[in-house]
Amino acid sequence: MSLLTLITLGIALLPTIVIMLVVINNARAEKEPFKKLASVFTISALSTIPAIILEVVGGMVLGFVLGIFDIENGASTNESVIYQVLEFFVVVGLFEEACKYFTFKWIIFNDRDFDNTYDGVIYGACSALGFATLENLGYIFLNGGGLSVAIMRAVLSIPMHAVTGIVMGYHFGVTKYRRYNNLQDTHPERKAFMFSVILHGIYDSLATLPGLLNENWPFLVLLFVMVFIYVTIGKTVKRAKAESHNIYNRYYYEVLGGEYQDMKGGKTTSKKVFGMPLPPMGAARQEFNPYQPYQNGAPMGMPPMGMPPSMTNDMGLNMGQQPNFGQPQQGYQQPVQQPVYTGAERYSSQPQSPVQPAQSPVQPMVVAVSAVRAAEPAPTPATAPAKYCAHCGASMPAEARFCPICGSKG
Repeated sequence: MSLLTLITLGIALLPTIVIMLVVINNARAEKEPFKKLASVFTISALSTIPAIILEVVGGMVLGFVLGIFDIENGASTNESVIYQVLEFFVVVGLFEEACKYFTFKWIIFNDRDFDNTYDGVIYGACSALGFATLENLGYIFLNGGGLSVAIMRAVLSIPMHAVTGIVMGYHFGVTKYRRYNNLQDTHPERKAFMFSVILHGIYDSLATLPGLLNENWPFLVLLFVMVFIYVTIGKTVKRAKAESHNIYNRYYYEVLGGEYQDMKGGKTTSKKVFGMPLPPMGAARQEFNPYQPYQNGAPMGMPPMGMPPSMTNDMGLNMGQQPNFGQPQQGYQQPVQQPVYTGAERYSSQPQSPVQPAQSPVQPMVVAVSAVRAAEPAPTPATAPAKYCAHCGASMPAEARFCPICGSKG
């Protein structure tokens, strides 16, 4: 391998390395596992193969719809500016961004390691850069682009792919946070996908029109678009860092019995959550109601971890407090002690109350039925029964929108 080839390869890979380092170093939460990032990068890179097939088929369909596709010769006249612009929007931009979107949706969204909103930016950038890197190497080495193409794509094309992945990943994090905290989900990742398709189409159109029109103004407009792209990358990373939140809140871990679990049955660990040891498995898991508010660091109505519910009633415990064995808690009733049999009746110093004489029977009163019914209290309406998740079977209140365990829509 010649020195020029090594330099060209280094320039082709440099923007991917720089962008990933910037995104990862801005993370405030726990670092993501390298194996998971490598798998996302590889799968997204391989998604360029179906993207190429879809682009070829989509270009033929578009040419046939516009009447510029030659059925006999099987070729399309790509000289039309309208055809080129439409192809960049509804074929190239749509299919390439769809590959990034569905790679994230199917591989990352339901993964247990995606537990912080900022993780969406990391995995989104990894997915987009995997796709962009393999595409970039194809343009440089397979199409004979050389060093000049490597430099141009390093400055223009790679950041354009990165910004679409980062924006979609950030909004995927917002969507997952809303879902697992039982908030209204407006699917912002879908709007981010449409933004990515439009931005991709604008970029490809402005990068191609100078050669089609023999004019330089599209390239000047492209420079302003690139400024917008670089600013958007910086603002999105900064915003995601400032708004970094844990996606799975406290009851998610407690319902799962204090274990980190993959929602599809993956391995578990013994890490700590929220600075405290995770609660053990036991009866508390069955009695826990995740929708009750928290008080003194523990959910109201939930017994202490590791203690059966009956023990809390006998000891008169309040949630979040230690048992007081000296004085009973307010509302505590002393258990009635049964007398000990000694073979004779126990002596009682208290005088026995005299037997009250029987009262004369009271004549019953005849009351109208309507008056009795009017005096009866109105029946209280029955509370709505709890519903169950169709995916994992977990119990959830009727007003809940999403399952607290698997995040599926109830």
